Amino acid sequence: MKPKPATTVDPRPRITVSRNFTPRRVPRPAPGVAPIQTLLRQNDALKPFHHQLEQIATLQKTLFDAVPTGLRKGCRVAALEGSLVVVAAANGAVAAKLKQMLPRLLVQFCEHRLAAEPITGISVIVQPEYFVVAAPTKALPSRAPLPMEKLAQLAASLDDS
Repeated sequence: MKPKPATTVDPRPRITVSRNFTPRRVPRPAPGVAPIQTLLRQNDALKPFHHQLEQIATLQKTLFDAVPTGLRKGCRVAALEGSLVVVAAANGAVAAKLKQMLPRLLVQFCEHRLAAEPITGISVIVQPEYFVVAAPTKALPSRAPLPMEKLAQLAASLDDS
């Protein structure tokens, strides 16, 4: 039996670049401009709001993970009032489904809670105006003015009433 020839493996990964590739540039903030998160953390008057926003963001992520995909666009965490989480629903049907899921949601919220105070309840409210997306308005094409002789023809063709 002949021994197999030794194969060498190039440890460097092969990188292929298409001709149409253009590298993306990461936008840098303008000098003297700080992200909103930094401003919320640094300002003593806004620190309580920053903590509240972090808690609501965590609860929103937990809600997003707990509900089925069809309900995700129709609900959100609206507020955190002490140990009560307020969830806003887009309509009554979404609110009814969320109320059926309340025991499971309460367990999920209690598992992912950041603060020391436990969550004792969930309130579901219907808030349809928040979820309404304004339809883009189409600009109608402008009409050319109607010539006077066409108006005269139209007036002549109409019967007296």
